[in-house]
Amino acid sequence: MAILWTGGTIYTMARDGETVEAVLEHNGKIVATGEVDRLLPQATSIRDLKGNVMYPGFVDSHLHIIGYGEKLKHIDVSNVQSKDELLTLVRTRMEGVHPDEWVIAIGLNETQFAEPVFPTLEELDSLGEAHLIIKRSCHHLILANSKALEFAGITDATLSPEGGIIEKVNGRVTGVLKDTALYLIVNHMPHITPAYIEDALDKAIESLQTYGLVGGHSEDLSYYGPPHQPIAAFRKIVEEKKFFKVHLLQHHTVFQEVDDARLNEEQSPYLEFGAMKIFVDGAFGGRTAALKEPYSDDIENSGMLVHTKAKLEDLVHLARAHDQTVAVHAIGDLALATILDVFEKYPPGEGQLDRVIHCSLVDEEILAKLASLPVAVDMQPQFVQGEYSAEIARLGKKRAKGLHPLKSLLDRGLIVAGGSDAPIEVPNPLHGIYAAVTRRNFGETHDGYGAQEKISRFEAVRLYTVGAAEIIGQQHMRGLIAPGYTADFTVFTEDLFEVAIEALPCVDVAYTIIDGRIVYKKKSL
Repeated sequence: MAILWTGGTIYTMARDGETVEAVLEHNGKIVATGEVDRLLPQATSIRDLKGNVMYPGFVDSHLHIIGYGEKLKHIDVSNVQSKDELLTLVRTRMEGVHPDEWVIAIGLNETQFAEPVFPTLEELDSLGEAHLIIKRSCHHLILANSKALEFAGITDATLSPEGGIIEKVNGRVTGVLKDTALYLIVNHMPHITPAYIEDALDKAIESLQTYGLVGGHSEDLSYYGPPHQPIAAFRKIVEEKKFFKVHLLQHHTVFQEVDDARLNEEQSPYLEFGAMKIFVDGAFGGRTAALKEPYSDDIENSGMLVHTKAKLEDLVHLARAHDQTVAVHAIGDLALATILDVFEKYPPGEGQLDRVIHCSLVDEEILAKLASLPVAVDMQPQFVQGEYSAEIARLGKKRAKGLHPLKSLLDRGLIVAGGSDAPIEVPNPLHGIYAAVTRRNFGETHDGYGAQEKISRFEAVRLYTVGAAEIIGQQHMRGLIAPGYTADFTVFTEDLFEVAIEALPCVDVAYTIIDGRIVYKKKSL
């Protein structure tokens, strides 16, 4: 049965401003595009867009789908404005909770406080008897109460693991764990059961569809027990329902296990396995992003590399032995310079692209190196919002000119995709598009943080359509509205290229369509 989609504005995203009157779709593929009169004789039914505006299906190029579902299940503290408000919110949740249970809060951003300080371990312990962890918004730092520390066997005598920090003051643990140190707790919490994972995944995808997302590139395989557990959840929730398209990165700690058990052999349009994921450094929030020069507000600290350069070479070599590309979390300029040297030494196979996720602090040397290598960049435009002022304090104004580049990357011809890193940011692509175009927070009126890196609306929408397809080598079948491409569409109630810029983040999704099937519909339609 051939369906003709028409009755609204349809942007192909092949060229700026290019539209077509209608799209003919059959069995989940686009058969033809063009004028209604020419295509109508081939159609067996018509889907009226009712004046709404269609784009290729939007894809979040970097997020943690199960982690986002966890944020929906637990306490969201991302809008908390003071330490006292945080403590009150958590104390209320912990009242009446059994001492064996776990209370989890997600999204703490202390830079929003008038006095940007974390609660002390004593304050955390006073909130209740259950296990407690509070995840900072960057997810590279957690606060844990004494009961959670005891669960993981962390004492004043415990040494920090490689690539992580167990923070201590005067030899006493503070409850602050950074980078790999936090995995001592979060990867082993007993409530991470198959049912828990499936519930989080289901909640996440239902939410993502409301934002117009038809798919996402996710990294979840090392945080929820053995990798077969999250993979089984994805197969059950995603493949069986066929209502979302997931591209899974494979964390290096489980890469060999997944391959040996052949857990990644069965692939489909709804669940496919991609690059080896490696963390090269931490984040600005906890001052663990690896910098060439010390932090401006902590001159004895230059951050840290999670792995030595030799270890990074070993991991990349392992990926190459499996004919696989590599996707790296790299935020600081030292982290980027280090991994780009490794990529240069061990290039991917012909036609393949490695992937730099975040690429948050660059200089001219790094930009030139990126442009010279088979590397694509996975950006999170919303990172320019929120903590930008705190990042300037950490880096200084001169160095901060290289923060969160977008235009510089596009001007050098690099493939760039857009993601949210949810649950760190809200996975609404319109928030990312607004941030990429304005480089300011909602409601602000200035010219933008690092205004020289602003991009056009067309370029910003391409990050979530064309770019998201290019970064995984699927530009021949996804990301455009064109014959031969998948019939994945995101339909908005207003034109993203015409609506007032301040109204853009609030535009409603009319339909989310996967393989020609409506998986989300606005209630009023």
